[in-house]
Amino acid sequence: MKDAAVLAVAIAVGFFLLSYDQRTDDTGVEAALLVALSLALAVAVPRRALAVGLAVGLPIAAWGVINGNSAAVAALAFALIGAGIGWLSRRATRVRPWA
Repeated sequence: MKDAAVLAVAIAVGFFLLSYDQRTDDTGVEAALLVALSLALAVAVPRRALAVGLAVGLPIAAWGVINGNSAAVAALAFALIGAGIGWLSRRATRVRPWA
């Protein structure tokens, strides 16, 4: 249930950032939001980190490709990088008992 809720939030975040992308020209802030939000969502459900990265970055990348802006695919890369960092940070904090 938690996985589905986080994925729904990730899709909503992706479409919010798509609307943000269309309203502003501040690429640095948008890139930071992509990384930070996908990182936070991937920490919540590390087993679904790839799905989180795709859900956050794919709306912007798809809209950019449809409109002839192939540079928007970088948004997908930023979201996947953020999700990967979230997955790594969650994985690094797992407690392993001494054998």
